Amino acid sequence: MAGLAPDGAGLAAGRGLARPGAWPDAGAAAGAVWGHCRGSGKRPYEVAVDVGGPAFKCSCPSRKIPCKHVLGLLLLWADGEVPVAEVPPFVSDWLQARGERSARPGAPKRSADGAVADPAAREKRVAQRAERIDAGVAELDRWLRDLIRGGLAEAQARPLRAWDETAARLVDAQAPGLAGRVRRLGSLAHSGTGWPDRVLAEAGRLHLATTAWHRRDALDEPAVADLRVVVGWPEETEAVRAAGAVEDRWAVLGQWTSTEDERLRTRRTWLHGMGSGRPALLLAFAPRGGTFEGEHPIGSAWDGRLAFYPGAMPLRAVVAGEPSAAAPFGPRLPGAQDVEAARDTWAAALGANPWLDRWPVALAGAVPVRRGGRWHLADDAGALMALPAGEDPWRLIALSGGAPVDVFGEYDGENLWPLTVVAEERAVIL
Repeated sequence: MAGLAPDGAGLAAGRGLARPGAWPDAGAAAGAVWGHCRGSGKRPYEVAVDVGGPAFKCSCPSRKIPCKHVLGLLLLWADGEVPVAEVPPFVSDWLQARGERSARPGAPKRSADGAVADPAAREKRVAQRAERIDAGVAELDRWLRDLIRGGLAEAQARPLRAWDETAARLVDAQAPGLAGRVRRLGSLAHSGTGWPDRVLAEAGRLHLATTAWHRRDALDEPAVADLRVVVGWPEETEAVRAAGAVEDRWAVLGQWTSTEDERLRTRRTWLHGMGSGRPALLLAFAPRGGTFEGEHPIGSAWDGRLAFYPGAMPLRAVVAGEPSAAAPFGPRLPGAQDVEAARDTWAAALGANPWLDRWPVALAGAVPVRRGGRWHLADDAGALMALPAGEDPWRLIALSGGAPVDVFGEYDGENLWPLTVVAEERAVIL
């Protein structure tokens, strides 16, 4: 939510309104969040958010988009403090009008608040955000140089509060993606055996991002798209859908739900195009205590169209249109490879996008084996892929029973984090 704020002052004001007492009738349903917030006038402000856009509506006179009332409502929703309720008329009318405008041939493009977009004003906002990010990236680059100059031992001695302070300044600079990587860097400094290599590698990726950002005018469009994701400047979902989609039968291979954020849960759903062989990632977000929209059962497949976000190795996608009914994808894991082929695929993806954190890997006929004091998956040729250190995959071992099974998971270049196993012709969530 912080990444939507037009500036640090707007975010701070929004946080001040992120309390239930300020929203006596807040509600959420059908991909929308709404409420009334009392301001300086006689009548409370009407506030509504189309989460899928996102798009915003507020009756306050602020020229900031989104305004502090929208930010406060979204932060409250992310905290799980907004109950499900019946959509009121002022919200349903606004959503209907948005749908009618977007469906009308030749309809003018509109800004996030639903008004007809002013190209000049939009260019000004984009330029202002770029300037703020430029300043934040320059500060991050100096901070990284000081970090390496001081030595990794000094970095490990820093309290997590110090890393959070640097991350907070990047959020104020409207670069939330870089802020998240700084926080992760602080976590890696306390990640146990081998932490110096992990910290140095992540610091190198951050330095690559700062260097690339200052040279972005010389990069091609896919590289710039990947860089914007790293920085935290997302592409609008409507623009992604409008750019075209890939039609295929999509197999649902695995799913992971993250609960690390105190306010927001993130769900990653991994798909495989059974005709194209193309991997795809669906991201969904929900407040703590809330539910995700759209269900994709593991082990199923459906016919439909996916629109992919731009990038050198497009991976993240959004469903375009209504998919068919889901049915089991079969007795084997679609797209499964041996260890060598899986590593080659990862290397090609990393070569195209050096900021990849994870990649979907499906191993065919793998057997859990213990080597060198830790667990691995071995393929028919005896090649090994390591499983996370310090974790004993007893459920995977039990399902395998020493026999080869197909395993799907997320690979980070070092370990495979298993999510699904196909044993006895059925997909089982690990």
